[in-house]
Amino acid sequence: MADGIRRPVLAPHARYRWDKVRSEHQLVFPEGMIVLNEPGKAIVELCDGRSLREMVAALKEKFPGAEPEDDVREFIGQLAERGLVHDAAE
Repeated sequence: MADGIRRPVLAPHARYRWDKVRSEHQLVFPEGMIVLNEPGKAIVELCDGRSLREMVAALKEKFPGAEPEDDVREFIGQLAERGLVHDAAE
């Protein structure tokens, strides 16, 4: 869960990139990399300090018919556990 994370932002050492050679979305950081699917990429791109509620609303527009709230909270929680996102207020 994204407990304590209300307005996620990427940690300074983490960044999104598109790898043209492998044709994949990636979240890269000093210890490694996470290959992102399209929804994961969309979530990471929204980690700019907006609220989780705003993120969910933006994802509903991008992926009509989706109910992404639980998935967003779970994914943000997993990123937070790895130190890849933190709350904008910190």
